[in-house]
Amino acid sequence: MTLSKFPNRQYQLASADRHLSYSEVGDANGAHVLLCLPGLLETRATFDPLLQAAEGARGLRIISLDLCGRGTSSLLPGDEGYTMQVYLDDTIEFIQQVVMQAAVPVKRLEVMGTSMGGILAMYLVHEVRNHIAGLFLNDIGLNLPWMSIYGLYDGMKVDGRLPTPEDMAAQFNVSLGAVLAVQSPSHFDLPYRKDWKGMNFGHLLNHFKGPVRLIHGSESGVCPPEQVRLMKSEFAQCQVFEVPGAHHPAPLTPEVCAFVLKALSEMPVAAETSAAKERREEKERGFWPWLKQRYRGAKET
Repeated sequence: MTLSKFPNRQYQLASADRHLSYSEVGDANGAHVLLCLPGLLETRATFDPLLQAAEGARGLRIISLDLCGRGTSSLLPGDEGYTMQVYLDDTIEFIQQVVMQAAVPVKRLEVMGTSMGGILAMYLVHEVRNHIAGLFLNDIGLNLPWMSIYGLYDGMKVDGRLPTPEDMAAQFNVSLGAVLAVQSPSHFDLPYRKDWKGMNFGHLLNHFKGPVRLIHGSESGVCPPEQVRLMKSEFAQCQVFEVPGAHHPAPLTPEVCAFVLKALSEMPVAAETSAAKERREEKERGFWPWLKQRYRGAKET
């Protein structure tokens, strides 16, 4: 499924002449928000089963986002330049202007990411100004072995060969430029640690005190048993849900949706103290100068 059944909402980026598309359900004024980020060549439609399960939820708002070049979000100029840094910057602005809008006193923001979306979620957590309080990872661990990256493309093969980029763009409802970009080493331009086994992201969560939940497929080549064991050893309270027989990524079955919603319901939404409110407002006032300076520098280079 690549086309969301939920109404298409749009946010016009302040830092660029393009928009991001998103869907949302639940309490529009809810103090508890879950932001859902799709995988490499996925759209927000990935999360439709979860949104459907959460319709009518009180006190909870669930948002799924199309990254640029995916679904109904704008393409980048010339349909090129897709990188992880662009996705991260777009998502941070979206959080500040749509999720944390002034009229809605969000007290708890959690993020759910599938595969690449889970990696982005870890970078969001690492930046404390994003105020991420909880994390759901769908079939992605703290490391991404090199062999797992090759396995991602094996899963896309039909009769032993990869479809053409044009066919993949049509199949996944993403732009041709996005398909071409993800096949380039320059696509992953965020800093990370690496060794002979692969890419390491665990350090991004070194100071994270919120709950971490892992959903994974029992037959996944991206999040195999050793990744699950590592997650449990690093986060003793980590909740793990295994989807029997599933490969990568884990599908959002009714059981998975029930697991996510139950985990969300178990988290109390703490009242925002006046001191915390002052700190949040001060940080938000400093966000726009930072963003404009960053965007101006990017344009100049």
